[in-house]
Amino acid sequence: MERIAFVADSTLGLSPQEALERDIYLVPQQVIIEGQSYRDFVEITPSQVIEAQLAGKKVSTSQISALDLEALYRQLLEKFDRIVSVHVSSKLSGTCSTAHSVAQQFGDRIKVIDSLSLNGGLSFVIEEARRKLAAGVTWDKLEEALAPLIAQIRGFVLPATLEYLRRGGRIGSLQHFVGSMLKLLPVLEVRDGLVRPIERARGWHKGLQQLAEALRKTYPAGARVILAHAYNPKGIEELRKLISQEGVVIEDVRECGPAVAAHTGPGTVALFAAPR
Repeated sequence: MERIAFVADSTLGLSPQEALERDIYLVPQQVIIEGQSYRDFVEITPSQVIEAQLAGKKVSTSQISALDLEALYRQLLEKFDRIVSVHVSSKLSGTCSTAHSVAQQFGDRIKVIDSLSLNGGLSFVIEEARRKLAAGVTWDKLEEALAPLIAQIRGFVLPATLEYLRRGGRIGSLQHFVGSMLKLLPVLEVRDGLVRPIERARGWHKGLQQLAEALRKTYPAGARVILAHAYNPKGIEELRKLISQEGVVIEDVRECGPAVAAHTGPGTVALFAAPR
């Protein structure tokens, strides 16, 4: 039986040690603070990213380093036969493109998978890849076998404030002013690889209720859920209570990671779901 390693980028929302406990090897995304680049979890921690945002510093993200990924692939292929490398949506990042370019150096030994998601969505894809391979799906049919699940994965995200969307240029000053006056928050959906606003909520608690309702509507027969937050354990506990019902299995609670927090800000809560 072939020995297969699983790789993900740090949009997964887990530290390298937490990922390794799940038999996943992590390659860091780049976090950029005031023009200075840091490797996620290696040169900067999630709490330091949040501190920079709260201090008013400009925070953004960039894709993985090709050199970091090549070094990881070479190291793993010394003890594994093949690698499944699962990454953040190609519609949000150039990470998949970089991974494909690096993987070409190693022939057919590396399979790069576009999750069309981020954070918990990557976990669902990796778990499904393990199951499919264990069930006998052949290497060349793996992407085809994963496609039905990838199409059904959703993310729902609620920022705690409009401020960081304004800073990132995703809403204008007028939208920010009006939204703040009316206490409006966008409910965002991660679907088909893109992040889109699907509703507006009047206040935080209404926003949490709308996240829970979006989950119920999308998965009436039940769902597996991974919760994520950016420095907001109280908010994620409120969301957990709202979605705790028959048919919903909460598999994990983790950090949003810079991929989400850099754009939506501290306090953000999110859920990523797949059908049971």
